[in-house]
Amino acid sequence: MLSADGRYVVMMNGEIYNFADMRAEIDAARGGHAWRGHSDTEVLVEAIAAWGVSAAIGRANGMFALAIWDRRDRVLSLARDRIGKKPLYYGWAGRSFLFGSELKALRAFPGFDDRICPEALSGFLQIGYVAGGRTIFSAISKLPGGHVLHLDAESAARRLTPAPVRYWDLHGIAMAGLDAQASGKAAHQDEFEALVQDAVARRMVADVPVGSFLSGGIDSSLVTAVMAQDPARPVHSFSIGFKVPEWDEAPHARAVAAYLGTRHDELYVGANEILDMVRRVAEICDEPLADDSIVPTTLLCRLARRGVVVALSGDGGDELFGGYARYAAVDAWLARAGSLPRVARLAAGMVSDGLAGPVERAGYVRGGRRLRLLGSLMTSGDADEVHRMLVSQTLDANALLADPVDMPHPLDHPAYTLGRSTPVDRMGFMDMASYLTDDILTKVDRASMSASLEVRCPLLDYRVIEMSWRFPPEAKYRDGEGKRPLRTMLTRYVPRTLTDRPKRGFGAPVEVWLRHELRDWAETLMSVEALGRHGLLNVEACRRLWTDFQQRGHSFNRVIWNLLMFQAWHEALRQAPVPAAVWVPPPPLVQDAAEAARHSAAK
Repeated sequence: MLSADGRYVVMMNGEIYNFADMRAEIDAARGGHAWRGHSDTEVLVEAIAAWGVSAAIGRANGMFALAIWDRRDRVLSLARDRIGKKPLYYGWAGRSFLFGSELKALRAFPGFDDRICPEALSGFLQIGYVAGGRTIFSAISKLPGGHVLHLDAESAARRLTPAPVRYWDLHGIAMAGLDAQASGKAAHQDEFEALVQDAVARRMVADVPVGSFLSGGIDSSLVTAVMAQDPARPVHSFSIGFKVPEWDEAPHARAVAAYLGTRHDELYVGANEILDMVRRVAEICDEPLADDSIVPTTLLCRLARRGVVVALSGDGGDELFGGYARYAAVDAWLARAGSLPRVARLAAGMVSDGLAGPVERAGYVRGGRRLRLLGSLMTSGDADEVHRMLVSQTLDANALLADPVDMPHPLDHPAYTLGRSTPVDRMGFMDMASYLTDDILTKVDRASMSASLEVRCPLLDYRVIEMSWRFPPEAKYRDGEGKRPLRTMLTRYVPRTLTDRPKRGFGAPVEVWLRHELRDWAETLMSVEALGRHGLLNVEACRRLWTDFQQRGHSFNRVIWNLLMFQAWHEALRQAPVPAAVWVPPPPLVQDAAEAARHSAAK
């Protein structure tokens, strides 16, 4: 879409939730404006024309990936929303600069360099996703959330890509929140609840049916409950169930839905759905992604799409308010370790580390990993280090690679380190800066887009994120219980007896599946032939992991799923035909559109 003055062209993937406020501000400043329609894209392009690129993006509250072309100064700006809900990739192919929301789109360009990035593969094997600004392809980068990149004609002529500029700083936000607590400006429950209600209301604005994902847990129940307060808009809720009882949350969701009076649909996942969806995951994801919950998430999105076009989700509550069970576990272990004399802690750590190697070599990788984690807890007492180990599927990716990579742990970077506050705060910050954006939100975006469903996350409104850091740690997490502001708010709508239970993540019973429904599929991908086809993996080491699990009865190692997801993704990459790019010369079309826009504005 072009601005009325013909200077700016904007391409947008996403939604601006405060576009009505921005539109009113533009009207007031201009004494009225001849709007062509009612879209948020038009408001954004006119905001850019009125205030400039940086100021307009800074005022926009939404989820978006943007490309902005300044026709006068010949500058291309790429921007991504603050927390990174919408993807944006970019890089060079010969003399052409490519950008887009999907790597598939960039791969269609002639001359695309599809060499695998060794560092990205190593990091993926360790944590199950490609973190930070890297992508699985060496030649392509990922714009981090809260950043904008400006490419001018001079840089483009020299094939230089300027470094992205941060317009929203999560670390700075967290530091400001901690300082606010110290100066007596901590957040209050009543202002928090008003903000959550506003965030939900803004995301319910749509000219299509809107529903909710409901697991029966704290976050999704709260979002659904706030939605249900509007009697004029009955809520349509959706959930997924498993036939493995210890993984099944559908009964809890059903109980909450009945209490709130929503129209509730649920789908129980069987063997046929599992087989079909696991095979398709590699096609859905642009990059390898080992989050097994993408299987139920994709099925949930397809279920929801039968009844609605937009669905609200509770994503973000765990990271913002200390909700993950591992936070409580590490916090408790650090407290216990800290109560022991230093000599005893060091001795216990040395013994644990010494036992880890023999246990792993005997085939019990999970046990060895736990011993290494215990050793780290005892010797370092560093929440960041312990958390990096805890979220890793392997601590030695090089053992699985054909060519070892000399690189630190993918989360051992200042961007993921808070540096202050409690262990729970520091672990939450690391997850918010990495796992939330590059795993959870990536998973939800790919799953929802594959079903033509739009998913909106009220708890990830940037104002809610900023306020979360103004809550003192004990107001968010105490005595092993996290998400206290969310729990307190939820009790106004739903009895605690319906939602107060041990946390269970929205995952999938892959260990069970790999012993039964998915065994043949996995055996094909983990065969010697398949493992050696691309020359990237240590065939013997990877094969040994699989046979230890399947044939020798050893415990399941999570890195096996990482390997399977990479193998499946690479097979899909190898087999997918690359379409011929169709090149349409843009200048006459842009010029005609600009003239039409100026003519419309003049009328």
